[in-house]
Amino acid sequence: MQMEFMRCCYICLFCCLLSLLSCTPKNYNPEQEQAYIEADNALWEYYEAEGERLMELYAEDEELLYSKAVELEEYSDRRNRELAIEYSATPSGLRRCFMLRNDLSKTTLKEILKELPRDLRKSNAAKAIKEHIATEQIEVGMDYYPVDVVTTDGSRIEWDKYNGKNIFLLYGGLGCMGPSGRRDLAALREEYSKDDLAILIYYPVGSLEELQELDIEFASDYTFISELMTDYSHFKIKYGCQATPTCYFIDREGIVTLKTEGLPDMVALRELIK
Repeated sequence: MQMEFMRCCYICLFCCLLSLLSCTPKNYNPEQEQAYIEADNALWEYYEAEGERLMELYAEDEELLYSKAVELEEYSDRRNRELAIEYSATPSGLRRCFMLRNDLSKTTLKEILKELPRDLRKSNAAKAIKEHIATEQIEVGMDYYPVDVVTTDGSRIEWDKYNGKNIFLLYGGLGCMGPSGRRDLAALREEYSKDDLAILIYYPVGSLEELQELDIEFASDYTFISELMTDYSHFKIKYGCQATPTCYFIDREGIVTLKTEGLPDMVALRELIK
């Protein structure tokens, strides 16, 4: 009797596994991948064309132009999220979901992972999303997290040497911030000694040579750091950053007291440096 019961249990379990496998496609559909690329291209082509149209139409009314531009931005962001979710079972759609991870709930991301074709479940994007879900992201008021990174000479950074110091930590963005932003940052470097303020710039590069090239390109007195892991890095996931630059101010107690996308107001930043 017991053997018969066990046999029935095994049969039920086997049927459930077959059902699960049959519901989850083994491979993603290349046609869907192409469809996502076309839909994504169409979205950003519309965004650019509509932006130009608004500039011409409301050139004499700055207030209305700003309002319409905000509406366009909100529509494009919403549609970007919708397309990423709709096509999350494709390589490009899944990568976009990782890029938008801070704008998607972790519940939504869990559902996306559950529905992935089997050949995408072990992809770097899927692993990174899974890590993001399991990680508590750094927010203002939390202790900073000393990620294992190297500097341009290839040595591991010793975070202990920053104990008791202010740290201005940037996720990339020296090129994005433009000449005026770089001047503001350079002025900050000149105003405070390295004992008063350490300026660290993380770049998501894949090799030490790339990190060294950035150091040479910007010819600065900042400390360039990286995990050499490109996009799917522990730093990006732990610090919850995607846009460049994303900036963090860490006080002498090791507490993150400021987080901004783009450079912060320099007057406000100086007030935090004690």
